[in-house]
Amino acid sequence: MEEIKIVDNFMNEFEFRNYVYTMFHKHNFHPIVLDDVRLTDDDEKNDNDLMVTKDSIKYTVQTYLNTKIGESQIEETAIDMEKEKVSHGIIVTNFYVNNDVKNMALRKNIKILDRAEFEEGIYN
Repeated sequence: MEEIKIVDNFMNEFEFRNYVYTMFHKHNFHPIVLDDVRLTDDDEKNDNDLMVTKDSIKYTVQTYLNTKIGESQIEETAIDMEKEKVSHGIIVTNFYVNNDVKNMALRKNIKILDRAEFEEGIYN
């Protein structure tokens, strides 16, 4: 049961990132890159964890293990979206995220997949 493993925090950040990569792939997202140290056009470090496509839409994905999601994580994802010229973002965390934060993210075209999503079978 992969979802239980994540929810109970038995993974380190690298394992969590790879788990998310695998889950996206299993749910018909097509990974583009899994590398948080590649360079952007302006030679700055790019810290998005993953880029995926599905149904011709490109997403930048941030993974946060054991991190409370708030405005700064949403802003970081929005910055990555701008750098990569992507109109959609996804934040994946093993913490619960309240609806106010989820709605704040949605206003910036960012979907948050939180612990509740994992408990329900992450991409149902």
